[in-house]
Amino acid sequence: EAASYDLQYHLYIVALVKFLRKSLPDFNYERDFGGAAYLFVRGMRSGSDNGVWFHKPDVEIINKLEKTLDRS
Repeated sequence: EAASYDLQYHLYIVALVKFLRKSLPDFNYERDFGGAAYLFVRGMRSGSDNGVWFHKPDVEIINKLEKTLDRS
């Protein structure tokens, strides 16, 4: 389901952003993070963007999710 992919990439982004903040002293989400890409191989077709999906969530969403996860 699409909702499962949404949750999955948001959790991966939170984990990656936490790692990058610790690893790169001057890390800036807007500047340094490109976004999430999913490649659905079965749906990909030569010469088309079928099966390719990209999204970069707003930094506010990632920060809010990170704070929520840190509380648990």
